[in-house]
Amino acid sequence: MPSIWALSDLHLSTSGSKPMDKFGDHWGAHADRMAAAWDRLVGDDDVVLTPGDFSWANKPAEAVGDFAWLAARPGHKVMVKGNHDHWWSGTQTKMAQLLSPRTYALKKTAVVIHGVGFFGARGGDFAAQKKYGDERSAQDIEDWLAREEHELKLSLDALEKIHPRRVDGQPPGPRICLFHYPPIAPGRSSSRFTPIIEAAGAAHCVYGHLHGPELGPAKVEGTFRGVTYRCASCDQIGFEPALIMRLDARPG
Repeated sequence: MPSIWALSDLHLSTSGSKPMDKFGDHWGAHADRMAAAWDRLVGDDDVVLTPGDFSWANKPAEAVGDFAWLAARPGHKVMVKGNHDHWWSGTQTKMAQLLSPRTYALKKTAVVIHGVGFFGARGGDFAAQKKYGDERSAQDIEDWLAREEHELKLSLDALEKIHPRRVDGQPPGPRICLFHYPPIAPGRSSSRFTPIIEAAGAAHCVYGHLHGPELGPAKVEGTFRGVTYRCASCDQIGFEPALIMRLDARPG
């Protein structure tokens, strides 16, 4: 039966223009290592979630090699936009031209694969990252998060249309939410996003964005009010897909 995996923040640069090993030896040849692990673990009918920071490319044309890398990997792929995904096209038509078959980029949209509903949003910082020179005001942060909250609701609305609830009000199958930024602030167990995720009936929420050996309370993981949160940034999970769930039976 199909399985669902996650591997986020691939930071691909198949052109070699932005090698990742400058961030540490553990990033050496990371694309080759991820490819080998992906090909070994993931079946052709499985699903891999990659919620953001897929490529360092600045324009769609510059991401062609990175998408060829992705197309060569088995499985269905589901993406949301990360803060470094500057290649991300603003229209669904242009995005469709870039994506290989069985690859889905969610922005105010949703997709159902094997009876599992996927929805999500990019999210954002809950406070200005002043140590990185972030000079945004509290109002700037609020405006950003309000926009992302709205886009999450639009994504869920899209899912409800293609994954309609049963007569008892429950979803017809599992649901999984994708975020790029952590959907919960450091040290907390809830946020403005969590009631939406919970009301959607999601069992899992997968995110990325975070890197480094000592993340402390920023890396919020665990099960809160029925939703299991997991950070899937590639360097946090050994540069290989992490198993999120196995489907007990393949829906018709």
